[in-house]
Amino acid sequence: MNYRHIYHAGNFADVFKHCILIMLMQSLSQKDKAISYLDTHAGIGLYDLTSENAQKTREYENGIARLYNLQDYTNCPEVINTYLQIVRAVNNGKDIIDRPNIGAVTLAASTIYLPKFYPGSPYIMRSLLRSQDYITLVEMHPEDVLALKQEFQKDKQVAVHHLDGYQSMKAFLPPKNGRGLILIDPAYEQKDEMQNIIAAMQIALDRFSVGIYAIWYPIKDQEMIQSFYKDLKQLAAQNILITGLSVGEDASAYGGLTSCGMAIINAPWQFEKQLKPMVAWLSRILVGDSIGKHDVRWLLHDR
Repeated sequence: MNYRHIYHAGNFADVFKHCILIMLMQSLSQKDKAISYLDTHAGIGLYDLTSENAQKTREYENGIARLYNLQDYTNCPEVINTYLQIVRAVNNGKDIIDRPNIGAVTLAASTIYLPKFYPGSPYIMRSLLRSQDYITLVEMHPEDVLALKQEFQKDKQVAVHHLDGYQSMKAFLPPKNGRGLILIDPAYEQKDEMQNIIAAMQIALDRFSVGIYAIWYPIKDQEMIQSFYKDLKQLAAQNILITGLSVGEDASAYGGLTSCGMAIINAPWQFEKQLKPMVAWLSRILVGDSIGKHDVRWLLHDR
């Protein structure tokens, strides 16, 4: 895989991750007190799906494209509507006409519409902010952080920092208002990335034990994932909710990645019950006729 996110923008993993983020933010927003959102590996925030790099992989065909033109929204979770509203708002009529190879999903429309732009987590979360909320975006890549600063330079509710993502958890936690959602979504270019996450989480939980931490990760090596789960269980966290989505066995159709997961530390009350139907619905839409699976479960501490 090429880990610059433009190659993967709007793919099945993005849809999965961003819908969960929206649900977490909505859960926190049920109370009036201000929320601080920290994105430790923010990327550029907005991705042009017509760009040369996005067109090389066209991974969005098996992600946002399947939802964007869906004809039947029967039993569609409310978060899906919110997610699609955000994507459409970012594009503001800049849809493109395409005929993507969308696998087994059958669309009734003769014309296929796609968003020109796909919003990353910074844009998605910015769209959910209330006046009292605040976003801190952290990015280490010099070109990407420059793009973020240009996009949000006039936004008083968004701060952009050129900093290592793991160091940002030391720098910005705990938040002043005492309520926070932290997304940890590194590029996984390093073999020891999961160990780096665990080390950062140990420090973060010491500083901000009540924060909600959402850790996205690719699932390629089951032995590595099981080791990661074992390390997660050693953290001083009250609860850890694990959810995963596998879209099939043909890795070539999904840019080399067919499974991913999200670990939610300090998941909101009853979040499991809300998450299960959403992940099941996404699995039906994104998997189609291929062999896939999904799960939502608690990661129980060893006794």
